[in-house]
Amino acid sequence: MEETIYRENRLLRRKLDNLLRQARTNEKKQELFDSFGYEVIGATTPAQLRDLLLFQMRSRFQLQEVVLCIVDHGKDTERLFYGHDEDAKQNFSDRLIILDVEKDRDRIDMLSYFPVLGSKVVREFGWLLESCTNRDSFESAALLPLIRSEQIIGAMLLISGDYNRYQSSHGTTFLQKLSALTAASIENCLNHQRLKEIGYQDALTQAYNRRYFDLRLKDEIERSLRQHDDLACMFLDVDFFKKVNDTYGHHVGDLVLMRMVAIVKEQVRACDIVARYGGEEFAVALPDTSLDKAKEIAERLRLAVNAQSHHFYDETLNISVSIGLSALSDVEADGNSTDEIAAMLLGQADKALYYAKENGRNQVIIYSSGTEE
Repeated sequence: MEETIYRENRLLRRKLDNLLRQARTNEKKQELFDSFGYEVIGATTPAQLRDLLLFQMRSRFQLQEVVLCIVDHGKDTERLFYGHDEDAKQNFSDRLIILDVEKDRDRIDMLSYFPVLGSKVVREFGWLLESCTNRDSFESAALLPLIRSEQIIGAMLLISGDYNRYQSSHGTTFLQKLSALTAASIENCLNHQRLKEIGYQDALTQAYNRRYFDLRLKDEIERSLRQHDDLACMFLDVDFFKKVNDTYGHHVGDLVLMRMVAIVKEQVRACDIVARYGGEEFAVALPDTSLDKAKEIAERLRLAVNAQSHHFYDETLNISVSIGLSALSDVEADGNSTDEIAAMLLGQADKALYYAKENGRNQVIIYSSGTEE
């Protein structure tokens, strides 16, 4: 009798110890989750969020891979998440998938409003894993919907090499909380970037302003010097713009500038930086572009502006632009600071522009020692 009671007590004690161990394990998991959740919701830039979700989450929660999928409702997600950082775009392209609202409608419709767990996720959502080099080792996954204002803005895929890590029978409280925090953080980061861009934009033309251009130019110079790439700088000035204002009024002059910027943006790449530098003068930075290639772009741009007729009220206007070009490869970089290099690069483009205006306008001039005479 006593031996039976002893065995039962020992069995109960063992069960109690197991429950205590499980409770301590769950407590540690909760602490880890809470700590990570605070960091996610505190992220204010896409770069911080990318690092947390696509790198740190994988190591902290011992996952094979994490894939983030975002629906581009505002048609600006790629630009906001990557900016002009081509290196980041290349590094994250396999784990950060951006869906077009129209082109990817079928895939967006596949995303559930509730978490989906198990090995079937790996099979049914294989399109999220197409670029993952280690996908053969994936055994189970959790697909977490990202929802804001009752609208799906994306999904996050947590992938494990353990078949039993995620099963449909498992509770999803932690995962639902994580998906809610992530969705809120993504929305916050994108809105934060949008507000930042407004502060860097010229209110009239929607080109970047001079402050932003100067900051970005120095960044691009540093990157170009590190990677031994060339960088072209272009100054544009609308010919006889004062005459347009005096003849037709400043309102028409403003419309001319707005349309001219739209034409410029059509002729350059998304990674190029178009800014209003002052008045009717605009600057364009062309990363990873040789001087010969920049000359082709500038000539194409000049012809496009010149070919466009502008109809205002009962008047038809044709405008032209003068363009000055300079290249980083022609600037003495050794021993000079980034600020000094930027000043020299801009100064050379400005001198080339002045030469173009003084010698007939409506032309592209490349900086050389002759343009200083």
